[in-house]
Amino acid sequence: MTSDWSAPISGAYCERTAPGFWGEPLNAGSSLLVIVVSLLALVHVLRSRSLSPGLIALMALALAIGIGSFLWHTFATRWAELADVLPIWAFVALYGAAVLKDSVKASYALPLAVAFGAMVFVAGLALSMRETHMLGDTVSGSTQYLPALFVVFAAGRVAWKERHPSFRLIAVSSALFALSFAFRSLDMPLCSTVPFGTHFLWHVTNCLAFGVLLAALIRFSPGSGRTADK
Repeated sequence: MTSDWSAPISGAYCERTAPGFWGEPLNAGSSLLVIVVSLLALVHVLRSRSLSPGLIALMALALAIGIGSFLWHTFATRWAELADVLPIWAFVALYGAAVLKDSVKASYALPLAVAFGAMVFVAGLALSMRETHMLGDTVSGSTQYLPALFVVFAAGRVAWKERHPSFRLIAVSSALFALSFAFRSLDMPLCSTVPFGTHFLWHVTNCLAFGVLLAALIRFSPGSGRTADK
């Protein structure tokens, strides 16, 4: 990595071998899938009769994730990397905080959720913007997403424990995210075998995971009329 926010970055992904806007056509093109899914979800939410600020914020962040990813895989600079990771960790932090707030039945639930969300956001952002990651390039820098993997699995466990009807969708989303994590991790190790890399498959499976997760949020959000089966 470089401290120059406008200098081109190469070598982060197998597909990018030189600077240039279309240096990662598969990675950049697959980022657009997230934008499409997020737009469809946002339009659906805006047309629904029961809206919440938190739900709209999550939809908007999902859209920002796709835009940030496209900027990162085209401009490939330090500022574009920040545009990529900021909405990702804001989404993970907000979603994790919302799940924690709903699952803790105590007067301190809100401050606890806020503190948890802030911790996840800071930790994820710090890992994403480090010069080197915990396990170096052996897993293509995917260790930065371990906090996100934890939040997704924790949300599934909470939904299972509460017998919430969204559990099946969250479980599917968790499985898809685990698969996408594997695709991201294999990008550099398999570069000699797969010259265009596997990072674009991280985008595709992540897009499916986002779609399922957003479906769970929309279908079982407060005011939707669907409650836990107890």
